[in-house]
Amino acid sequence: MCGLLTYRRAQLERAISKLWELDREDQRGTFKFVDYLPMYVMPFRFTDKPTEQPISLNPDRPIPEWRDYQHVEVKFQVSLKAKIMQDAFGKGDVWVAFTQQSYWQMYNGELSRPFRELNYEPELIFTYPLNLSVGNFKVKMAGLSVNHQSNGKEAAHSRSWNRIILSGIFQWNDLMVNSRFWWRFSEKAREDDNPDIENYIGRCELGIAYPFRKSVFNLRVRNNLNFNHNRGHVELNWVYPLSRDLRILLQASHGYGDSLIDYNYKQTIVGVGFTFLSL
Repeated sequence: MCGLLTYRRAQLERAISKLWELDREDQRGTFKFVDYLPMYVMPFRFTDKPTEQPISLNPDRPIPEWRDYQHVEVKFQVSLKAKIMQDAFGKGDVWVAFTQQSYWQMYNGELSRPFRELNYEPELIFTYPLNLSVGNFKVKMAGLSVNHQSNGKEAAHSRSWNRIILSGIFQWNDLMVNSRFWWRFSEKAREDDNPDIENYIGRCELGIAYPFRKSVFNLRVRNNLNFNHNRGHVELNWVYPLSRDLRILLQASHGYGDSLIDYNYKQTIVGVGFTFLSL
């Protein structure tokens, strides 16, 4: 049993290294696109409260038209990163990344099957490999990034913000832990599409991945760190391989900020789809 546990932990440590090319043998050079966040297609996704009239907390923004959105829609996510500098400042790397989330009312024929929301998220990331251990707790990587996220819309439906993000990746026994803390760049009050967005979406995120046999269980929790008016978001994923390059994904979530347009709306969502392995 001890030998099996040691093997599984070594496999997890190897997977963490490959994810960010931390060890020399995992480095693939620069300007090669690899996956960043999970890439998936979710053809069935149910929400208990579709956001039919998303109102910004900025009083200068007009109230949008009410739309009869359905409870069931399609979501897909594409996310890529590429290293543009290797061995920067010693052993560090510089990456560019881009993530797009699409929310498609494919089953809503009455509204001509519109894309309800598109979120665009470019990012510049600096990562530095670490090899620090305290017992079974290992610090594998530290990162610093500049992040922009917006939905590309205007007036009442416009949502955007800019952040600087401090991140770390850790291994604790059979768990991979990913933590992120961010600070929002301030904006003029009249130009702010989404005041207090960090009070809803949160100021930090903790992700925990647990590989069990062929499955992977993944928990993500965001929180605003305001214990008087505590808000956030929790998401649980179960992934199981169907073939070498295709896996089934079951997802359940509850809280604020499922998308930018929903940042100040609380929802409970369940979905099923397919996710793709690394490029």
